[in-house]
Amino acid sequence: MSTNVFEIIVAGGGPSGCAAAIVLKQAGLNVCLINKEYDMPYKAGESIPGATMRLFKRLGIDTITDLLDDTEYKRCSANVSSWGSDDWVYSSGMLNPEGAGFHVDRVMFDKALLMKAKALGIPVYAGMIDDVVLNNDSGVRFKVSLREGEIQEVSANWLIDATGRKAVIGKKLGYKRTKVDNQMAVVNWVSVPKQDNDNSTRIKSVQEGWWYTSLLPGGKRVVSFQGLSDEIGTLYKNPEQLLEKFNSEAILPYKLTTKSLLHSNAVEAGVSKPESVIYNGVLCVGDAALSFDPLSSQGIFFALYSGIKAAESVIGCLDTPLQKDSILNHYQQLIDRVFMENQKSRKYFYSTEMRYFNKPYWKARRAF
Repeated sequence: MSTNVFEIIVAGGGPSGCAAAIVLKQAGLNVCLINKEYDMPYKAGESIPGATMRLFKRLGIDTITDLLDDTEYKRCSANVSSWGSDDWVYSSGMLNPEGAGFHVDRVMFDKALLMKAKALGIPVYAGMIDDVVLNNDSGVRFKVSLREGEIQEVSANWLIDATGRKAVIGKKLGYKRTKVDNQMAVVNWVSVPKQDNDNSTRIKSVQEGWWYTSLLPGGKRVVSFQGLSDEIGTLYKNPEQLLEKFNSEAILPYKLTTKSLLHSNAVEAGVSKPESVIYNGVLCVGDAALSFDPLSSQGIFFALYSGIKAAESVIGCLDTPLQKDSILNHYQQLIDRVFMENQKSRKYFYSTEMRYFNKPYWKARRAF
């Protein structure tokens, strides 16, 4: 069996994994990425807050145009919401000193970050993780076996779990994950008419949950509905019914039809996290560390932030091994603080919708 030995393995080639690998490589460490290639043309999670630009600079990326060309992103002009009342509230991006951010083609964004990592000379191994062995006798802490590809096994003393909500590394090692709630979402990508130039983010609360839509590059728009699993299952199986419901809320000035539907997916959209983001030399980042409610629009920001902070923690442990426990505890505290602040924010925003106080979805929002 072919085996390569590294100082750190990063499992997962999304934004959090790429961010971690880039920072580690910048520090001169021997790091590799394991990436299960995403072969679908659509992927949820397209919002990039303006504050993300600070994180880009830490990765050696000055502007979004260093990653994407003009056809692969849209500037977000405003946040527009009908939440807690039938009135629409407009919040201009110009009021935010860091800007309202961007909407991106998520597949192209992830590929661009991965190309950035490859350009730095980081080895990227494609393939699914078959097994993870901890505390073996070969002088390294972890052996990660791959199901396919030229390299069947990689070894290292540190392992960063950037495998998303599935938290593959944690599951392989038997660590538990807690679901804070069971919200689901059905996500649809539709083609739009040329006259659609609304670059805002739009959300609207309704009895069974809430709608979200934003304009994407390439004449596409994402339309998603967040609700309880039964409702999501019904809408996912009946796209015509979903679009009828969306049209009835007058969120856009024109009607969507099934002819415009490009792709549909049902995904988990609740908050979940492991009992600890650190265990035996594994550091969790991105959704593997903390999965967000999409209401926060913080998924990409947190992915990059946690990837950077986890990498800096590993660097600190290697530079000052006597301070290892303190450094790792600090990383845990950072993630715990993000979780607590996010929970406060969720509780506040969901509590402002009082019209549907006794409806099942909104009751569940008060339970977390």
